[in-house]
Amino acid sequence: MDERAQDEPERRREWARELVASLTAVEDVDRALAAVLDPEPDLQTENSGRRARAVHAAAMGLGPAGCAAAAGIPESLFARWRDQDPAFEAALAAATALAAAHRLPARGRIGGLGLRLFLQSVARGAHAGTAASIVGLRSDQLLRLRRANPLVAALVDAAVQQARGLRGNERRPKRAPAYRLVTLRGPAHARETGRRRPQGPDIPEEPA
Repeated sequence: MDERAQDEPERRREWARELVASLTAVEDVDRALAAVLDPEPDLQTENSGRRARAVHAAAMGLGPAGCAAAAGIPESLFARWRDQDPAFEAALAAATALAAAHRLPARGRIGGLGLRLFLQSVARGAHAGTAASIVGLRSDQLLRLRRANPLVAALVDAAVQQARGLRGNERRPKRAPAYRLVTLRGPAHARETGRRRPQGPDIPEEPA
């Protein structure tokens, strides 16, 4: 048997592990660059960026769950933003219409953004079926995609392995983080209370 053919599955697995690991690294880089420009950003500025990512996801053909995932917020908060912000709702409607006009993506398929959001969800501990539903795929459609595309199958396996590593090889999916409503009152208030602004996705949301 050709030695290169024997090595191909392992090369594919290594490529998939590196790519899935890089998804987290990209998020860290984005946060680091934002901190360089604004070490103490306010919540309004951060949420404006989240709204922009949600609109981009809508333009790429993702539904509400996918848009919320792209923004890094729970669907309940995403729905509340839509209800309370007419400009945001109008932007989402226009982006959704744009995606529909260009048939992006076709039913039962996902694009690069959808695949990234799916893999990130799985790598954080979500069940593959749950993560698939976020980006508009049924479990049977995901199964067909994995069977038809060995690279996708390798990426899904790598994301599952990363999730197992994060939770110490436990069988149960890691519980998704919950967030509560916070008010940032500027650096002076932070110094008085002795509390630092938390790292990662600072999302105003009630506890689960």
